[in-house]
This record gives sequence, structure tokens and C-alpha cells, in this order.
Amino acid sequence: MRHIPASRFPRLLGDWRAGTGPLAERLAVAVEKAVHDGRLPLESRLPAERLLAGELGVARGTVTACYQILRAEQLITTRTGSGSTTSLPPRLRDRLSPWDSDRGRAGRDGTALDLTVAEPAAPFDELLRAVHAAADTLPATLLHGTAGGDGPSPLHTAIADAHRARGIAVHSEHLLLTSGADAALNLLGAAHLSRSSRVVLDSPTYPGALAVFRAAGARLIAQPLTPSGWDVPALDRTLRAVRPSLAYLVPDFHNPTGLLMGDEDREELRHRLRAHDTMIVFDETMRDLDLREPALPPPRAVTGAGDRNAVYVGSLSKSLWPGLRVGWIRAHPDVVRRLAALPLAAALAPSPFDRLVATRLMEHQEAVLDRRRARLRLQRDHLVSRLSGLPWCRFRVPQGGLSLWLELHDADSSRLAVLAAARGLSLTPGFHFSPDGALGRWLRFPFTLPPEALDTAVDRLAEAHAALEETR
Repeated sequence: MRHIPASRFPRLLGDWRAGTGPLAERLAVAVEKAVHDGRLPLESRLPAERLLAGELGVARGTVTACYQILRAEQLITTRTGSGSTTSLPPRLRDRLSPWDSDRGRAGRDGTALDLTVAEPAAPFDELLRAVHAAADTLPATLLHGTAGGDGPSPLHTAIADAHRARGIAVHSEHLLLTSGADAALNLLGAAHLSRSSRVVLDSPTYPGALAVFRAAGARLIAQPLTPSGWDVPALDRTLRAVRPSLAYLVPDFHNPTGLLMGDEDREELRHRLRAHDTMIVFDETMRDLDLREPALPPPRAVTGAGDRNAVYVGSLSKSLWPGLRVGWIRAHPDVVRRLAALPLAAALAPSPFDRLVATRLMEHQEAVLDRRRARLRLQRDHLVSRLSGLPWCRFRVPQGGLSLWLELHDADSSRLAVLAAARGLSLTPGFHFSPDGALGRWLRFPFTLPPEALDTAVDRLAEAHAALEETR
């Protein structure tokens, strides 16, 4: 536990007296900001009230009242004989959305809401334990070189075990670790694409994949999704006509629609792919965000373990935390060895410390996922109930994932997003998810914020639509 001397506080807090209101409240706000931005580390012991009052030039009662405010907000913890230490309240420790998305205020007091990124927050307590455990083992890891290098690692084993627990036959030799799913796509692009290569993608699809393939100079071919999912015969015809170098599909709780490819479509797709030489990339990043109730068996893989023309991309970004840069390519061992031999593979591998943290954190993966799925169901259903009352949009309730895919009856999503941003709500228009710049009447609306923030977001969206109506 760190002890922060009272003499450091005048410089650490800056001009905390500025503003209005009682001094104790202004001091509490300054301490809260210092904790949030890292100037005052967590688990730091605060000075005794008398000492801090003397350094700040205020009455002791002002510091006492400040500490009372911080205790009520659960920003400090006080134990008899141990003093007061800084902490984060549960509302910030155990969240679905990053603190930055609503500044920890859940849309209150006019706080801006950023829904342009649908990503979960860190599982604070489990992550902190994993980081501490990883730090303890890092010296031995660096001395003996066991976190990087060639061959299976404990993280390979943990990821393989997680797949087998979900009914997918995976062993360490089927896995190539990368620093996230985008790194995996970059590596696949380097292996299979050259300038003007053709890539077939779902439309809509994950914007990160669009950016990776565009950067490689590929020509993107949109394969539109139907309202209920994938048109497998149409995809087959496109593959025959285009003969692409790569095809990219998201069959599991598709981003941004939340659609899940059914077993019959998976079987038909598996059968039809035998006639093609195209490398098919299946993105499983959202696979763990299954919100179906009652719980159903996990989706099965589209292709068999012996298929050399299919690879699966996964990561821990949605199931655990985007800040943990750990992803993988799952494929036939021959494909894995070929990709691992590329010069770019080493540059796109996760760092040794990320590997250690991920291995420890995966020990708690099911507990984290159980909490996350329960909250996502609640927040999805809350958002569905609010949006159902708006006559100018429609949507399908997704079976999983992180967002609703709204179809606007009478509005351009780009114009609506601009008006929403002017009201403190940032959203992503549909064209960002399109391989060809279409989807102008669609909008992604994540349900990762708390219900009270979702209420504020819907209110602001409705205000923006009303303003759009007035301009016609």
C-alpha cells in the first residue's frame, strides 16, 4: 500500500479551490479527479485529516467533511487503525462499458455519451488480480524465455481448453497467437492478398475488417445479409463469379446485427465450400456473447478440423477486455505453421506480459462472462423496450453481441448522427459497416451502457430525429 505524504497534496490537487460551493465538496471533487486520472493511485493511504488540513491551509473540519463525502461515494475506504485508502466504487469497477463512454456519470448532468465503440469494460477485480499474479511470475518468465518464442505456451493451452469446453476440437498446434483480432486479419491479409485482390464480405460487417482489407489494397465485394441472416446459395454464386482471394464472414452474433447463422445454413455452407479454393475467414470474436435464454449449446464450427481453406479468428477483447491485446488464428496445423513463418508474425504477436495476464485472467473467464451476459440481456431488453416506442425505426432483437442494428424508415443515418452528436450522443452511421459505402438508412446502437444512460441516449436520439423532421 502506498502512503502519500500530506506535503504532496497541494501540487497533486492543483487549483482545487476554483469554482463554487463548499470547500469540502470542491476538495472531494479534486481528489476524485486525481484518482480517476491516475495522479492519485488506487490503494493509496491518504494523510491524516489534521496533517492534510495544515498543508492545504483549511480547517480540519473541511478535510473531515471531504473524507465523509468520499466515503459515501465509495471512493475511499476507512478502516480503524489503518486510515483511509483510495478505491473505485462498484459502479466503476464492475461495468459493461468503459468509464470514458459516459465519464462514469451514466448520462447524468448533460454528460456526453459515446456509443461509437461497442466494447466492454475491464473486469476490474479479476484483471487487477491477474496483473499482480503476472507481475510475480514475470522475472522468471524473462529469465527462462517461456512467454514468447516457439512452441505451445500456457496461454495456448488455456485457449485450447476453452474451445474444447465448448465442443470444438482444438489443440495447441491449431493456434497462432496474435496481438488481437485485427492483428490476425493483418497477418492473413499479408499471406493471401496483393493489391487489387478481391475479398467478399458480409454487408454490413465489422469496420475493422474493412479497414484492414482496404489498407492492403484489396477490392471489396459486398454480399448483402437478408433480414434473417445469410443467403448461402447467393454467397455460393458470388464466390463462383468473383473467385476472391479471401472471404470474410461473421457467423456468430454478427457485428453489428447480432445475427447467428443457423445449423442448417452452416451445414449447407460447409457443403458448398468444398467446391471453392478461396480461403474463408470466420470471425468468432463475438462468439462468447450468447444472450439466448434458456441457454442453448454453443454454435458449432462451420468447417471441419481438416479443412485447409478455412481459418477462424478470435480474441479476448469482447469476452474479457479490449485492452488485453490477445487474439489468435485457429486453423489446420499446416496453415498455422505457414503463417507463423511469415516475418510479420513475430511483430503481430502479443507481448510476454499480455500473455501472462491473459493466462491468469482466463482462469476467471466463465465468472466474468456469466455476469456480462446477464447484464447485457437486461440492458438489451431495456433498450428494446425504449426503442419499440419510436415509430420511425425498426430492428430485430439480436440473439447475442453488443448492439442493435436500427433501420430508419425516413431518415439518413449520417444526418441523424450529426444532430445527435450536437445533443451529446455519438453514434456510428451505417455506411461505416458497408464494403461499398451503402446502408445510409441504418444505425448501430450499442446496449453496453447502464439502463439510465440508455434512457438518456434514446431521449437524445428522439430529439435529434425531431430536429431532423423540422428541417424538411
